[in-house]
Amino acid sequence: MEMKLKDIAELCGGKLSGDPKVQITGAGDLQSPNKGEIIFIVSPEYIEKAEKTNAEAILVPNGTAKSKKPTIEVANPKIAFALVMNKFVPEPKPQPGIDKTSIIGKNCHIGNNVHIGPYTVLSDNVTLGENTIVESNSYIGQNVKIGNNCRLFPKVTVYYNCIIKNNVRAHSGTVIGSDGFGYEKQNEVYHKIPQAGNVVVEDNVEIGANAAIDRATLGSTIIRSGTKIDNLVMIAHNVEIGSDTLIVSQVGIAGSSKIGNNCILAGQVGVGNYVTIEDNVIVGAQCGVPMKKRLRANEIYLGSPVRKIKDMAEIFALEGMLPKFFSKFKRLRKDMDELKEQVDNETKGSR
Repeated sequence: MEMKLKDIAELCGGKLSGDPKVQITGAGDLQSPNKGEIIFIVSPEYIEKAEKTNAEAILVPNGTAKSKKPTIEVANPKIAFALVMNKFVPEPKPQPGIDKTSIIGKNCHIGNNVHIGPYTVLSDNVTLGENTIVESNSYIGQNVKIGNNCRLFPKVTVYYNCIIKNNVRAHSGTVIGSDGFGYEKQNEVYHKIPQAGNVVVEDNVEIGANAAIDRATLGSTIIRSGTKIDNLVMIAHNVEIGSDTLIVSQVGIAGSSKIGNNCILAGQVGVGNYVTIEDNVIVGAQCGVPMKKRLRANEIYLGSPVRKIKDMAEIFALEGMLPKFFSKFKRLRKDMDELKEQVDNETKGSR
């Protein structure tokens, strides 16, 4: 495939400097692009490095100085490059159709241009919207509703009564709607609490591989629109996650916690029961959020247990000084012991 540079500029909504008829043959890496490829830089300071490569053209931030190579100025080079990549290396998609090895239950409603892959099971009363893809070996439980333009990659499981809205992507191994971890101890025996709720995943959510989202005990576990969930994330029963929030790999969120809009939970964050995280909060990697704690809006938190970044900066600084403090303490203790011994000897001599 080839595209003229002027067509790429139109695609990205950018300002072209250079020959509009230059042919671009692919999207390249800044480190070692091939001749004919277009690359991007995130800052004008990288323009000299980009000019020394074999790249045919460069996507640059607005305001970047003139280059020896053709450039396209855009507001966000990463977003522009993503548009270009979608043209040159589009994601493979299976053709619409229902594989003969799949099993379709009673009273299912299947929209136009749907793909149902080999050995996939749709239980009774399932709804699939238009242009949705359910790939091989996936399982969709009774009464599940899945909207338009969704893609469930191989081996995704959606338990009964769950709702997945439009433009949702769930990667392989993900389980949506498994039982919440609810037990009550009586007479030294744990008794299971029925998990009668469901999971609701709103529009434009992406869920990584091997994530687990538990159904609510009553009501719904809710993932709101635009949120992105990484691989190996655990979301417990009755959790609510707001819009456009990022949940990074190996995060665990315990039951009935509420996460706000536009938050970021970095890798391996642990969130206790009944936690409230308000809007626009960043929680750093490997933080521990104790149960029932409230993290205030527009703050950055670090540590375990979490504290505001300003407080943790002081703690980190003091931790770095501990070896020196301990060394001084040992010298002081030695001096005190020597002084005590001297005083004791003088006291005995005066008797």
